[in-house]
Amino acid sequence: MINVIARISVKPESTDDFEAAVAAARAPFLADAGCLRYDLQRVVKSDGDYVLLESYDSQEALRRHSSMDEFAAFGEAIKTLVQGPPEITLLSPVGDQVDLAV
Repeated sequence: MINVIARISVKPESTDDFEAAVAAARAPFLADAGCLRYDLQRVVKSDGDYVLLESYDSQEALRRHSSMDEFAAFGEAIKTLVQGPPEITLLSPVGDQVDLAV
């Protein structure tokens, strides 16, 4: 399993549009069999800081995600809403883990 944390700073006046773009992209991403999680979280007491929590069953699934047409469309949809590129962290589980609800 590969976990991804994507930290994204959104222009405060664009948060509604950003949340709508993530909501629209979520279903096609989750429809890919290798995508196990694609959840948006808003940083508490922040006007525009978000974290996308993503999980993939393999490195191949993560590669496939980033090559999807929907991924490119999502990037286009949010490019004017964000304050810069996301900060991406890849994580590999260690030890016992809680199973993701499917």
